[in-house]
Amino acid sequence: MRLPPQSALEAVYELVTATTHNAEPALAELGLTMPTTHALWAINPGEPAPTMKVVAQRLRCTASSLTFVSDRLLERGYLTRTEDPANRRYRVLSLTPAGRAARAAALDALNKACPISRLSDGERDDLLKVIGKTLTDEDGTTAWRPRSWGEQPG
Repeated sequence: MRLPPQSALEAVYELVTATTHNAEPALAELGLTMPTTHALWAINPGEPAPTMKVVAQRLRCTASSLTFVSDRLLERGYLTRTEDPANRRYRVLSLTPAGRAARAAALDALNKACPISRLSDGERDDLLKVIGKTLTDEDGTTAWRPRSWGEQPG
């Protein structure tokens, strides 16, 4: 039995670990782990294909870690990794149709697995506003755009 969180940080940690634990079976059915799910999440299908450097920055990981993760997604047919047409020194990551479907299914599984889903729409909106206040860039600009609960990014 877990102890109740004693701080906001502990509460956020418990939410993340509970979400991860609850979503793992659905993600495993898709052949995904949390790192591969995060990589899919970082590639917005509504935007131009990002370079590996951009995805690594979004994930706050090293290029070598991203290479390992993207190799797993390439093996599953979820990604392509091609030369950046704007700069041949870089590689871009693009979702395949199977990757778009896996991304949507994974984000749906995470939304369903998250304990926040038990809150009312109003409570979730309030929580998003409070958490959003903490997510600003160093220059004070907002680093996020509020969405409706369950709305998938991109």
